Amino acid sequence: MPIWVNLYIAIMIASLPMGILLLRRIEQDWLHPVGGLLSTLLSVAFVISYWQPHVLPLQTNSTLLMFGFVLFWDFYSVVRVRRKMAQYLGITDDMEAPPSGAVWLMGLVLMLPAYFFGAMVCLRIISE
Repeated sequence: MPIWVNLYIAIMIASLPMGILLLRRIEQDWLHPVGGLLSTLLSVAFVISYWQPHVLPLQTNSTLLMFGFVLFWDFYSVVRVRRKMAQYLGITDDMEAPPSGAVWLMGLVLMLPAYFFGAMVCLRIISE
């Protein structure tokens, strides 16, 4: 694996505790943090499986379901957290709710490699 892939995986794993804590505080339940944890770990698994398929062979049709779950959960979480962020921060309707669109775009850009490698793993399964 290239060094940038190792750094990408390290960043994803290092950001995991903060994401889980934030989801726990915003949602006040355990479903959302556990879903976020599962989504992130599956994203890391897709990256590793793409670069080292002999170490983590994701070669079954259930891999397609896992990739679908990652995409669904990440989209669902963004929509849900964006809606609840103003309430969590105590922002009124006349104030602009942070984070801004640039922050959400940066989050999407940071997840694009995981989505790309997940799609490549799924394409490898379909083409076999």
